[in-house]
Amino acid sequence: MSKGLNYETFICSGALMLVADELSAPERQDGLDALLYAQTVASHQFPNADEHDSWVHANKMAMRTLGGMLFSDPYVSLPVPLPGSFDLSELAQQVLRQWLPAAGVKFLNTCLQRLSSPAKDVLRKHALQQDRQVRFQFGVMSAGTTLTVATIAFAYDEAIVGDLSAYRFLPEKVLANVSVSGYRVNLEPEDYDLSRATVISLLGNRRQERIIQLNG
Repeated sequence: MSKGLNYETFICSGALMLVADELSAPERQDGLDALLYAQTVASHQFPNADEHDSWVHANKMAMRTLGGMLFSDPYVSLPVPLPGSFDLSELAQQVLRQWLPAAGVKFLNTCLQRLSSPAKDVLRKHALQQDRQVRFQFGVMSAGTTLTVATIAFAYDEAIVGDLSAYRFLPEKVLANVSVSGYRVNLEPEDYDLSRATVISLLGNRRQERIIQLNG
């Protein structure tokens, strides 16, 4: 956890999440399990990276099947063109500043830039397909086990080599548009109680392999 900031940070498959430390350990685990379950279901239904809109919809619907109450999508504006080159943290910053105070945005970006080797490997494996298709999620889990999640997706015109979290992208090599979408969901404890055992069973070892707590 970062001193002075009330968040823990986690890699959850292809997502980087800030988790408010006011959540209990069981609430935190439920939220991360639900996010991982939704990612897994969506990727099973729509394994191709170019099926982005369908993947995002399946992700949200999986949350709903767990008893999650979906709110209207939070406002997400498309990132403005970035001069020269950009990395994932700079793209995320333009979206997150709509939801978080500046200190929280800076902290998340710092965490993304300082990932440990295991976390880098998990993020690359699940946020990058065929070395050219990026689908990166990030967001915040707050009191009441409410998750606000954004997804950035784009195709790139050359193989992305090395550390995805630090890779510098050239705007002219981004194919078509950068897709940005978001949702907010509240996991009702009474409803999620009915799903918890099934989620844990279905995820199996994925919970240990794909959810990694980061040092602040």
